[in-house]
Amino acid sequence: MCWAVPSVVKRIEGGIAYVDPGDGVERPAVIGIEEGSLQVGDLVMVHAGVIIAKVDLDTLKESMEMWKQMAVELAASSGQDPQEAAKIVEEEMWRVLKIVEEVKRGRSEGLRQLA
Repeated sequence: MCWAVPSVVKRIEGGIAYVDPGDGVERPAVIGIEEGSLQVGDLVMVHAGVIIAKVDLDTLKESMEMWKQMAVELAASSGQDPQEAAKIVEEEMWRVLKIVEEVKRGRSEGLRQLA
């Protein structure tokens, strides 16, 4: 299975963005989203060499809250502790948000943990 890889945009040349997935090596990626909305420093998802999405912090937080609610409901329906499920998801949410904040500050090393 091939996953989308979180990467930070380092430079843009025409329809190609050079992205860093957190190892310090820039790789070319075809811009598969609205090019005008993409800027250097943006966090994006890259799949098969194509930028498929720009990661927006507010949308990421909303998605994480949805995952938390789903984990709570699944735990409750399967006889597990919903509070423990919420705690696990919340800890992961904060870990991901911390990495995203670091990327916004120009440090992309943590992205490797999300891949």
